Amino acid sequence: MNGLILLLGESFRLGGQGTRYRGSTESYSEQIAACDQQRSFIQHIIKEYNLSSISVFIATYTTQFDNEILSKYGDYLIGHHIYPEVSGLNNLFQKSIQEIENLEKYDFVFYIRIDLFLKKGLFDVFDPTINMILFPTICWKRDSKVGNDPRVNDTLLFIPKKYYSYIPTIEIGHDTWHTLMKRTDLDYIDLDTMIDTYHDSDSAKDYNPLYYIVNRPENKTHH
Repeated sequence: MNGLILLLGESFRLGGQGTRYRGSTESYSEQIAACDQQRSFIQHIIKEYNLSSISVFIATYTTQFDNEILSKYGDYLIGHHIYPEVSGLNNLFQKSIQEIENLEKYDFVFYIRIDLFLKKGLFDVFDPTINMILFPTICWKRDSKVGNDPRVNDTLLFIPKKYYSYIPTIEIGHDTWHTLMKRTDLDYIDLDTMIDTYHDSDSAKDYNPLYYIVNRPENKTHH
């Protein structure tokens, strides 16, 4: 089994949700720790599931630390694109997929926001053999829906090969589940979450057992 991990988004950020400040020396140590933990996650799933290989593609935005972040992934890194201006996670996701040669050689694609420090909770629950599209969680308000569908956490997304034909329809965001229901023939038997508790995507607002966003305060309260 071979896997592809897409690390996307703003690295070396500093500040809360909506801030665009990145590349500060104050953000360096936490982002590097996140990169080290992401590499540990890769090594863990290779060993745990006897995977043949994991490839990493990075799409992020330029800072003074571009070389440092690329060097963290060593031989796993098969390509990267460093953009000058912010264009959104969905744009990065779709452009990255288009740059992958022979996507079909991978048994799964796993998108991870690049500024996440991955916790043991994710190490424990991640299973690359699951044959469903997986979101990390449903957002923590129990009435949090888009239409009649769950409002999902948009920081992680697991896609097995079976669903690659649906990738052009995927829009990374809180309404991804709802969009797939409206635009495709997928149903609830095709979609699930990695864990069955509610958590906000922003770990500064609500405790998240799978990760925390670096360079923000971590909320220890599970709402």
